[in-house]
Amino acid sequence: MRLDTKKPIPFAATETAYNRDRRAQALLLEATDANRAEQRRISYSLIDSTVGKWRYPAEIAKN
Repeated sequence: MRLDTKKPIPFAATETAYNRDRRAQALLLEATDANRAEQRRISYSLIDSTVGKWRYPAEIAKN
């Protein structure tokens, strides 16, 4: 589990609209990446690891 160690930075009174937009975009990208990682974990957990034994025939020992 990931610890959230980032502290929110308070908005400065002189912060420009550009800085607010960039900060909002960075937060959105971070949330999107976290969502994508969660979907990837769910997808990987659904993979059946025993499928390979049914896909490939076993070698038959020849006498």
